[in-house]
Amino acid sequence: MAAIKRNVHTAIVLQGGGALGAYEYGVLQALYEQRPGFRPVAVAGISIGAITAAVLGGAKGDPIDALDTLWRNKLTVPPVPAPWLPSPIARRLAALGNPGMYKLRTALLTPAPWLLTSIYDTAPLRRTLADLVDPARLNDDATRVIVGAINVGTGEMEYFDRDQPGGLTFEHVAASGSLPPGFPMTCISGNRYWDGGLFSNTPLSPAINVLEEAGGGDRSAERELVVVELFSMKAPIPHTFPEVLQRMVQLQFTSRLTLDSDFFGQTSRVVDLVARIEDELPAGSTIRTDPLFTKLRAHRKIDHLNVVTSSLPRRLSDATDFSRSSIQKRIDAGYRDATEQGISDVNAQGLRFGVTSAPWPSGSGPA
Repeated sequence: MAAIKRNVHTAIVLQGGGALGAYEYGVLQALYEQRPGFRPVAVAGISIGAITAAVLGGAKGDPIDALDTLWRNKLTVPPVPAPWLPSPIARRLAALGNPGMYKLRTALLTPAPWLLTSIYDTAPLRRTLADLVDPARLNDDATRVIVGAINVGTGEMEYFDRDQPGGLTFEHVAASGSLPPGFPMTCISGNRYWDGGLFSNTPLSPAINVLEEAGGGDRSAERELVVVELFSMKAPIPHTFPEVLQRMVQLQFTSRLTLDSDFFGQTSRVVDLVARIEDELPAGSTIRTDPLFTKLRAHRKIDHLNVVTSSLPRRLSDATDFSRSSIQKRIDAGYRDATEQGISDVNAQGLRFGVTSAPWPSGSGPA
């Protein structure tokens, strides 16, 4: 039986999490491999998720090849294999710098280092982005890339995409990953920005907004949201001081929202009800022009929800560990989890937590 071509639009949400972002690459590798012809309408990211999003949406060549270069060559520390290094040392080398992302500030050696506002300089990140990302593709109509950062002066979260004056730039991506006190504030149009994860590490709203607009807002189109959670809300109770610190970071950057099918199911039923009301309203009803009703009927339901939650063990949950061995294990774990949780399941229907539900025959996704 021939596969039925379906009008499915997918948005991807990527959390921040430093070196844990290698897990996101593993998930994306499985997603692209098992859905031939796949291309998302949007990818929204915070911090390391913003870097991954920029490479995915704006790669000069094949996006998965570019992500492979990013994670295996650019962001590993040391940048070349060094099997002679003891593992405990290799896992800590990133504290001295990461050639593809940051370097120690020379001003730390001055008589007054306490006058600095950061430990590292993020110039290497801009070079990495320039090597892998084409600014024109980053801002084209194929995949909308959205990154989030917090305005240091106002305390407000801001999202940036191609609709910004001048388009989405590498500075916006750097701003999203400017985590203090390690990284400096990023200046954009006179404002200073820090890592968006300080405010919200899961940029759901901008991804959903793009999904609602996908296909010109066509009600018959199917919409899928893929979320990669690097920080699970559930974890073992810590019993040592290092475990306490690790759990503290997990709770700080977790989504703080239970992404389950009930929430999206209820929202979908409300959207369907508003559509029925619109269909049954008399042509001259004043409700049709009511601003609130107009806003409500513009919403579109999310038909398919896929949340891939990290299963990384505690030894691989250190976001500062960019060692080659740990990066590879996280990539493998992301690929395995995405596959086992059903990233290519073409039979499941409806909203299901932790397993994809959007059938995707070869070539049926948006080009």
